[in-house]
Amino acid sequence: MFKTRRKLLSQNFLGNKALISRLINGSGILWNDTVLEIGAGSGIITEGLLSVSRKVIALEIDKALSAQIGSRFGNNNALEIVCGNFLDFDLPKEPYKVFSNIPFSITGEIVKRLLFSDNPPNICNLIVQKEAAEKFMVSQGKKSMLSILFYPWFEMKISHIFKRTDFKPIPSVNLCLLQIVKRSTPLVPAQDVNKFRDYVVYKYTKCRSVGEWPAVQWVNSYTKNARCRGSFAKWQSEQEKLVKIHRTRTDRNWRKKIF
Repeated sequence: MFKTRRKLLSQNFLGNKALISRLINGSGILWNDTVLEIGAGSGIITEGLLSVSRKVIALEIDKALSAQIGSRFGNNNALEIVCGNFLDFDLPKEPYKVFSNIPFSITGEIVKRLLFSDNPPNICNLIVQKEAAEKFMVSQGKKSMLSILFYPWFEMKISHIFKRTDFKPIPSVNLCLLQIVKRSTPLVPAQDVNKFRDYVVYKYTKCRSVGEWPAVQWVNSYTKNARCRGSFAKWQSEQEKLVKIHRTRTDRNWRKKIF
């Protein structure tokens, strides 16, 4: 049953424990950290995280896989298993980090929810499609709106490129580990967050050629122009509607497959 659900959510699983251990050791996760894992699957990454962190929150939407994780790790007090959808999950209120092999079909929704939250993670390590990772980064020639919206608060890099054969089933696209680190000092002051976001969304909706601007130009040029006001909130509202449509279609397909 869960194989069908996984196919709909577009998730491929790592099986090489040595590779997972090496990636976790280079992820910036320390023993005192709380770590959130989104899409824990059968728990192979969970096992690696438990070896380096005092608290791991393993989030898994599939009931059978959640039960499998529970059976695998027994009464490990360092592990909290949550069976549910990440898009409905209450993010931790304390400082936390993320290491996850996320469902590729909702990569954008996951990244936006993490980074636009009031308490974003200090470090994110996400296994994603390489093409998607590049769209979040400002190092590319033409920059996406999301990459600019994230830029003042986060630094991003591709820390590892996987072989397709590292995964089962073997994916038809290239995958990488995207590392996102929260800046210790944001490039935009707290009181200007909404002004900056409104400006970016307004400019992108009016003129796509702004994607060629250097990232630093955005930080130096956002304004208090009243025409920009509310642009970010309007865009977010439109995005939320699209997410609901996507989830409804996925759930409908899921019911057809299972029942």
